[in-house]
Amino acid sequence: MGDLSTKEQEIERVRFRLHQLVVNKRGNLSDKEVAELSSHLDRLIVEYQHARGGNQNRALANKKDLWK
Repeated sequence: MGDLSTKEQEIERVRFRLHQLVVNKRGNLSDKEVAELSSHLDRLIVEYQHARGGNQNRALANKKDLWK
């Protein structure tokens, strides 16, 4: 995937598909297809955060180490 806008669009498409799938599976969040698509969405979100330079969590973790 290319720019952030493209990543955002892909996240929205997958999020919408996941929502439809959960409805079709009658809310069964432990369904294999639901779990796989949810994991895929998670990976897309992490990729997006990295592309944005979103390492805030790592920076916070490093700050916490300073206070030990």
